[in-house]
Amino acid sequence: MPEEEFDRRMTLVRVACTHPSVLSVQQTASSLPMSVQERKQVPELHETIEHNAQLATLGNSLLGMISAEFFHLKFPHLPTRVLKAFVSAFVGPSTLADVGSEMGILSQGVQRWDRTGSSSLVRRTHRGGTSTVPLLSKDVAAQSVRALVAVMFQELGMAATRGFIHSYLLSRRLDLASLLKFHDPKRVLSTTCKKYGKPVPQSRMIAETGRLSINPVFVVGVYSGAVKLGEGTGSSIRMAEYRAAEDALRRLYLSEKPDDSFTLPSTTLDDAFSGQAPLPHSLKMAASRTMAPVHVPQPLGRSEVLHESRG
Repeated sequence: MPEEEFDRRMTLVRVACTHPSVLSVQQTASSLPMSVQERKQVPELHETIEHNAQLATLGNSLLGMISAEFFHLKFPHLPTRVLKAFVSAFVGPSTLADVGSEMGILSQGVQRWDRTGSSSLVRRTHRGGTSTVPLLSKDVAAQSVRALVAVMFQELGMAATRGFIHSYLLSRRLDLASLLKFHDPKRVLSTTCKKYGKPVPQSRMIAETGRLSINPVFVVGVYSGAVKLGEGTGSSIRMAEYRAAEDALRRLYLSEKPDDSFTLPSTTLDDAFSGQAPLPHSLKMAASRTMAPVHVPQPLGRSEVLHESRG
């Protein structure tokens, strides 16, 4: 690689690892009483700092788009709220901070940000409001990873960016079933069966032991006609029915399609955003796994059941 090209890329990486909070540090240092000679000895006071705010915004959009399209096609029956939870779990701040730590972003001298604790971060609450929290190193690392994704998109193109996200982020193993929460699973299951034109689900006792003892155990299955949808156990019949309905819904929502049975919509952007440089060897194989010669649109499917679901 030519030296000029190497320096240009290193500058981009340096910008991606510079948090906007470093500007407040520069302003605070500039306001300190110092002589002209002392100011000349600190070139950082006169430096024009380029930070990663715009890159992080672009990277966040790319992470959301690429992960959302994958989970939408991989789990076609997934409710929208659960889909958002999946995206947050795989490309959210905590995961990005962990990936940044593995990449060495948190190493000494890599990050530039306000370490004094005077900077804060505004976050949205679940009720639509905002809250102010102190800026932590993990927040800075997550933003730097977003910015690096944008740099990769700018330099290497969409295929390399998608391959990186699939290899480093979407390949992680998480307990996806724990993200499904239902307030009244029996009602949701009944409505879901009606939507698909299936018989009304019925609970049937499969086994029981110790009904009159202090520790009874009931095993209940939920059936739609002759098809068994789910099974659950509990210390009461009602608890077993509840868990059986939950199990049936998890089996439906977490049913996966093989990776080679669908093409990702973002592959249509590979030619338009091909990048400025050839793919490195480390990303060629990862990018080739998600590329497709022809995009085949997938059916939208049926509308989801929204009521009584906190997914």
